Amino acid sequence: MSDDDYERGHVAGEIAARLADHDRHFEKINGSMEKVATELHALNLNVQSLADQAKADAVTRVATAEALKDAEEARRNKDEQAWSPITRLFAVLAAIGVVAGMALTAYIAFH
Repeated sequence: MSDDDYERGHVAGEIAARLADHDRHFEKINGSMEKVATELHALNLNVQSLADQAKADAVTRVATAEALKDAEEARRNKDEQAWSPITRLFAVLAAIGVVAGMALTAYIAFH
């Protein structure tokens, strides 16, 4: 066996060792990339969930604001339609007058 054969074998062994190191390095990178892809997918799901919650919250806020506006408007309408004490007094007096007038008419008609 010559020194030249030994040298070629030695170089081939070093190359094989370096290739094995590169293979291990690539396997490690691929594993890391899989972890990154998994985490990125989970992050995307979380962001989507937050977006859905924000939309639902916005719809709830709008519905609540409209309900409060409608309630305030109904309260104002009720206050405007409520009778004041003077108006109630005139209504009672008018009703008493109508009843008295009907009673007087009935008394005259039947006597």
